[in-house]
Amino acid sequence: MNLVKFTPLRPTLHFTPPTGWMNDPNGLVYFEGEYHLFYQYHPHDTVWGPMHWGHAVSTDLCHWEHLPIALAPDAQGACFSGSAIVDEHDVTGLFDGQPGLLAFYTCHRVLSDDPENYEQSQCLAYSRDKGRTWHQYANNPLLPAPGFKDFRDPKVFWHAATQRWVMALACGQEIHFYTSENLLHWQFASAFGEGHGAHTQHPWECPDLFELPVDGAENCQATSRWVLIVGIGATPDNAFGSFTQYFVGEFDGQRFTNDHSPDDVMMMDEGRDFYAVQSWSNIPGRRLAVAWLNNWQYANHAPEAGWRGMMSLPRELTLRATSSGIQLCQRIASECHEALTAVPHTISPQAMLGVGQYSVLTSLPSVSRGLLELTLTAGSRVALSLQQGDHQQLTLEAGEEDVALRYTRNGVNGQAAFDDHFACDHAAGSVDGLTITVEWWCDHGSLEILVNGDTQQRAITQVSYTGLTTGSIDVRVLEGSAELLGGSVVSSKGAVAH
Repeated sequence: MNLVKFTPLRPTLHFTPPTGWMNDPNGLVYFEGEYHLFYQYHPHDTVWGPMHWGHAVSTDLCHWEHLPIALAPDAQGACFSGSAIVDEHDVTGLFDGQPGLLAFYTCHRVLSDDPENYEQSQCLAYSRDKGRTWHQYANNPLLPAPGFKDFRDPKVFWHAATQRWVMALACGQEIHFYTSENLLHWQFASAFGEGHGAHTQHPWECPDLFELPVDGAENCQATSRWVLIVGIGATPDNAFGSFTQYFVGEFDGQRFTNDHSPDDVMMMDEGRDFYAVQSWSNIPGRRLAVAWLNNWQYANHAPEAGWRGMMSLPRELTLRATSSGIQLCQRIASECHEALTAVPHTISPQAMLGVGQYSVLTSLPSVSRGLLELTLTAGSRVALSLQQGDHQQLTLEAGEEDVALRYTRNGVNGQAAFDDHFACDHAAGSVDGLTITVEWWCDHGSLEILVNGDTQQRAITQVSYTGLTTGSIDVRVLEGSAELLGGSVVSSKGAVAH
């Protein structure tokens, strides 16, 4: 393949680092009116390297203030992924009786000239000034290296029913759970993962675990369930690259029990570029999460302009009872809508009775949010181009009672991609019913799609480089017929994320 170079525009709505390289979101916590976003950061290059924790804060999830680096490599090792919480009642004794912030992270220490010869341990840092400066806990590590390599990414949370703190930790091909009364001394509780979900040559990583109420609980006899999120990195045996799976089940403070068949693999996002998902702690009444919008197959080769990497838009997570079990559903956080103009462009209803192409909107702003509602006849196929041309296309294939989704990405602005792995053509799940709603958020370098059926939902997040300031929405009926019930497009007010 003839690979091309491409200089990206900085996204308008999506968070990016000021300079250098960024990957996993870390330490997401809400404290005293501020959303904290930490992230895996290499400030001195635009490829992965010695990991720091970059840091930014926001009061609205849209406008972000970059702060100094929170954690940096030292003689003990680099600072890999982890989580942050509020020590509200000073159970650690580190805050003189006042609330403070704690960051749990993995110390990654390379033991020789071979970068694959390493050990990992779990460490603690704390801040007494709302996250502006950080101090290492004197008795680190909290959990020393166990004698095997992959032991990382601590996610810490409070389990109210047992009145204990819990740490979910990625350990090889499993998630291990530890408990603590004081956040300093931890005891092993159980392990989950063997024989469940997807496994590749890459270890599991970046866990998250939280409880959510179930919408439609009267259909499943469960008022709430726990969601365990797990990331799997890119390996030669996994053509999809890095991806995020999730499990729905019960957690009793010690052990996670999977509600679904061990063979079920539930993807949190059917696109190629939604990884290392983490949710904010300490937000009352909501569960908001964000992901790294890239894929380890090609992230180090992606176009850069002195910075490389972006986060997804924040998403609010909910659980919904469906005919196939309880499903995790997502919607873009309501705060993101505040970054859009007030007056939408309305897309009128249109009958599409036969094979042919229908231009729905010829002047689509490159940074915008769109919505289309369509009804397909059984056996029909419809292709949607939501940015410009056919280099990114969502195909809808209607069965008797559901619609299967397929996503195609051909390259960069219709040209050959920057990496052999970038182009893709893959199934993206299905939704029930023949009337569906397609919502999408376009930004420089990305396209986030949410497809909603009667009760089911699919998310598809893709890196997308067009280099254009305007695009178009095209609908093409490939087989059968369909009806466009209407829609709208709203453009961005301007740069807000940085």
